[in-house]
Amino acid sequence: MTKPCILAVDAGGTSLKAMLAYPNGTPVPDSFLQVPVDSQGSAEEIAGSYRALSQASLELSGKTGLHIAAVKTCIPGPFDYAAGISRMKHKYQSVYGTPMRPWFQETLGSVPISFLHDSTAFLLGAVAEGDLLRHQRICGVMIGTGLGFASMYGGKMNLNPQGGPGISIFARPYRDGSAEEFASRRAVERSYASRYPGKPIPTVKKIAKLAIAGDFAAAQCFEELGCCLGEILRNILAEEAFTLVLLGGAISKSAELFLPGLSGSLAGLAVEVRPAEDIDLAPLLGAARA
Repeated sequence: MTKPCILAVDAGGTSLKAMLAYPNGTPVPDSFLQVPVDSQGSAEEIAGSYRALSQASLELSGKTGLHIAAVKTCIPGPFDYAAGISRMKHKYQSVYGTPMRPWFQETLGSVPISFLHDSTAFLLGAVAEGDLLRHQRICGVMIGTGLGFASMYGGKMNLNPQGGPGISIFARPYRDGSAEEFASRRAVERSYASRYPGKPIPTVKKIAKLAIAGDFAAAQCFEELGCCLGEILRNILAEEAFTLVLLGGAISKSAELFLPGLSGSLAGLAVEVRPAEDIDLAPLLGAARA
């Protein structure tokens, strides 16, 4: 008799990350998986990535004496979390309105499959360890391809009726555009491009490496990111009386580059701001434990 496990999936724009977890949410050792996905690709290409992940997960669970009894997938919105249907138009456009559960079930059978917002999963996973729940009002900010936000009051997630975040910030008006335009990957890349017009634009990861190596212009891009993020967050943090902000998303791996600007914009607020303990693992932990 094999023992049950959960397949936790973090559906990003460039890769599908996954791990197996025991029913209590504890990760199965050495069970991390990653499959590339092109969120701008065709419907068949995207579905193929999910099928490949399902197959790899099935094979891994068999080798470890486990069977996948449930799938929990965190994914950004807009998304119909109850129906398992994407409503995104900025990415995954080719699968807009397409049910995603069959992509798993073709390989894994009729196991229960649930979906939750990626920022919700991040915050659930980020507070899972340590004594962070001593804070009664916590929020999580995910900075990467987009700008995600999640909030928790008294240990309970703040969700809207559709299952998404109770507070959303990515589309809030800011300067001459939206918050996400000034606090995301493209914001850093645009800032760098404006300083070196006509030159190839490096990735955010490369810009971060340049900043760490002493490139002043690259460092200014992250300083600007922090200042903008602080201006975006300031009123929300004050109005909701958050006392802890946990940073996630790929760009937060370089938090030391933008924390000074962020802290400057939040001066005077009684709030602790810091990166999550394990930025990559947090969404998967949260999905498994949701």
